[in-house]
Amino acid sequence: MTPPELRALVLDALALWSVAAGVAVDGDGVVLAAPDGTRLRVVPAPPDERPIRWWLERPGHRRPCTSVLGLLRTLRNAIGGGEAAEAPRRLRVAAPDAGG
Repeated sequence: MTPPELRALVLDALALWSVAAGVAVDGDGVVLAAPDGTRLRVVPAPPDERPIRWWLERPGHRRPCTSVLGLLRTLRNAIGGGEAAEAPRRLRVAAPDAGG
């Protein structure tokens, strides 16, 4: 995934979570500020760190992410997305109820 593609993915996720934040390409990754002002950076992991695909960096912390889903979950937790008075938006995938 290229940095502009990663930026677009993060922007779409922020919009879905109703979080207003700017996202900019920063070298080989992207940078954004959480609603509380914390600077967050997402950078790709080098090939020798596989299965880690990305690192989410914030002051004093560096969190590995092994998939796009893991990256989005980690980012959402870092920015507090979905913590409004309403319940977070979730997708549930399950077999249909046999009874009905």
